[in-house]
Amino acid sequence: MLKKLYNHLFCQPHMARRIPVLLISVIVMGMCVAFFEKLAVGTDPWTVLNLSIVENVLHWNGLGTWQLILNLFLLGVVLLLRGGRFIGLGSLANMVMVGYSRDFFKPIVENLLPGDSHSLLVRGGVFVPVMAVFLLSVAFYIVVELGTAPYDAIPQIVAAKFSKIPPFAIRIGYDTMSTVIGLILGGKIGVFTVAVCLFLGPVISAIAKKFRTWFN
Repeated sequence: MLKKLYNHLFCQPHMARRIPVLLISVIVMGMCVAFFEKLAVGTDPWTVLNLSIVENVLHWNGLGTWQLILNLFLLGVVLLLRGGRFIGLGSLANMVMVGYSRDFFKPIVENLLPGDSHSLLVRGGVFVPVMAVFLLSVAFYIVVELGTAPYDAIPQIVAAKFSKIPPFAIRIGYDTMSTVIGLILGGKIGVFTVAVCLFLGPVISAIAKKFRTWFN
């Protein structure tokens, strides 16, 4: 049992390439979330949900601890649904590092960007490159194939159990539910949420086509 778990976590080809790319990707994702918050352009549905709970229910200063707690709960749900095949080092890195990375970079971003960061000029000049970096980091996180976050694993498990429902419809409904709960709790959405829906899929496909062989 332990040997099987060890092989699942650590014995994929080119781990010396996969692990550094994985770690850089999750750290950069958290950094980008800090930028999106400062620019007030919204975040992805998962972060909308977590930020709404942290800021408006718990009144905590940081995102990382709550996000880790909720991730651990969802990890339990994934394992109960026998979705262990979706869990790996990438899952653990995402669970722990994205939230705390956001917390680390938030004061840096606050000091880096000017007070008028909500102006159209600043938003456009900063948002577009940061969004590109975020999409690339998510794409590489997925392409290294070291497991997905529990939040992302659940709709895949549901899609496998209800094969007559298109997977994209399940994912849209799942993200919509998270967003609606976040909005009810006082969360905020914006243009970034729409941008993720439009561009993440094509970026992942392009990165996978070019770099997947580098990891296999």
